[in-house]
Amino acid sequence: MMFRACLTAVLVVLVNVADAQRPTATYVGGSVMMLDLDGQRVFVDGPGTGKFLPREGDIVLHVNGTADGERVFSPALAGEQLERRSSMVGESTGVYVYPKVTPSAGGPHVSYLVQWNGRRMWFCGDTEDATELLATKDLDAVFLTPAVAAAVEKAGRSLDARYVLFYHTTNKEQQDNALSVPCDRCKVSLPWPGEVIQLFR
Repeated sequence: MMFRACLTAVLVVLVNVADAQRPTATYVGGSVMMLDLDGQRVFVDGPGTGKFLPREGDIVLHVNGTADGERVFSPALAGEQLERRSSMVGESTGVYVYPKVTPSAGGPHVSYLVQWNGRRMWFCGDTEDATELLATKDLDAVFLTPAVAAAVEKAGRSLDARYVLFYHTTNKEQQDNALSVPCDRCKVSLPWPGEVIQLFR
């Protein structure tokens, strides 16, 4: 009887530890997402504000503009410099970053394919074009904007993804909760700013 009780306690602890280590995505608000991949933080499309500010060791992915730093990516990186940084960051953190050039009215722009622990994640950024996204298969998570969702629907296509998280949304889109999702069998989240979502459940 005592053995069974001890075993139950150990199992509960193990489950709690597993939950604590699950990767998460926090919708900071606007265009900014923050991933926590087993302790490695990744900021997408800006550093955030308040408590959501990068610290030493974080990876920062800018979809437009220019920025530099050991673990910072932006459209300004290209060629051998990009390959070296992607390789260095991947080898030291286990997070591999692949910028994909996508059109944007605001100038040079990249969307991002991020690979970690066998998982593949896509971040649309500010583009309204779905070409690169639709050409990318077997995605575990797509961080999707309403503009790109509309482009996918207009093309009559469907996303090859298991999980879709909307961001870059307006208050009205949040309240109406009526965004159309162009995928056949995927889980969908429409998080509010500040909300933390567990990934890959």
